[in-house]
Amino acid sequence: MPAPDILLVDDDADIREALMLALELEGYAVAAARHGGEAWALLDAGVRPALILLDLAMPVLSGPELLARIRADARLAALPIVILTAFGSLAAGVSDAANGCLHKPVDLADLLSIVARHCAPHAASTG
Repeated sequence: MPAPDILLVDDDADIREALMLALELEGYAVAAARHGGEAWALLDAGVRPALILLDLAMPVLSGPELLARIRADARLAALPIVILTAFGSLAAGVSDAANGCLHKPVDLADLLSIVARHCAPHAASTG
């Protein structure tokens, strides 16, 4: 399996599925994780996405905890990470370590603009 363009980390299944569908319709390869623990396992196993979309409030390993682990790991520190959150107060504490922040509900045009800056251009899927 080729490396995904995007690693989407969000514990809300509806948000995760909706964002995956929107991104896949634009032609991006998306891997998903239900929480930071799953995301860390993928990254530790060698998955290297072009961009990580990271929710902050999650069980097992929170977004801020995962962000700190990634930034502290020389293999992963340069990965672009954009925060997705409904909690602005959480984002304020970690935004300096991220490459951007989108507030939920996420505006699709804003999301696609950010993704296009970090991922190679794709042709929209025609199927």
